[in-house]
Amino acid sequence: MEVNSSKNKLPISNIPLSKLLWRYTKGAAAFYCVAHCISQYVGELVICSGPSMYPTIQDGDLVLAERFSIKAKNVQKGDIVGCLSPQKPDELLCKRIVAKEGDPVESDFLPNGRVPRGHVFLRGDNSRLSTDSRHYGPVPEGLVQIRLTFRIWPLDRFGWISDHWFWQKKNDIE
Repeated sequence: MEVNSSKNKLPISNIPLSKLLWRYTKGAAAFYCVAHCISQYVGELVICSGPSMYPTIQDGDLVLAERFSIKAKNVQKGDIVGCLSPQKPDELLCKRIVAKEGDPVESDFLPNGRVPRGHVFLRGDNSRLSTDSRHYGPVPEGLVQIRLTFRIWPLDRFGWISDHWFWQKKNDIE
């Protein structure tokens, strides 16, 4: 005896529009919630633009960025981070951390020559074309959003940008 499963299912044309709309809305909402949680708590893909980090990161590079280091307060000197601009808060800057709180730095913004508590000093690798902490001073750590770890595109430069994992403390690396 043969069972025809197509008789048990209604063709899509027989399903009321309101049910179809509800089904797709639930699916889209679930997808959005998952994507939002991944973006906010795990990481995201970033397309870099501008010359400030050349040659390390070039205009048009597609980079994987993670948030675990930020949440664990484990960003280190030398890390390349995405930071909200202190001048244009809707803009994400890509810069290297060159000094953390208490570290000595030569800057007109620091009369005592040390990075204040809760701040980092950022610089672009391409000093001539980078607007960074030399122009606007140390940045509150709270503005640091992501740590760039892995270049995905272009394929000829595919690979790690970071030299440590998010859980590794500075002493573990040396």
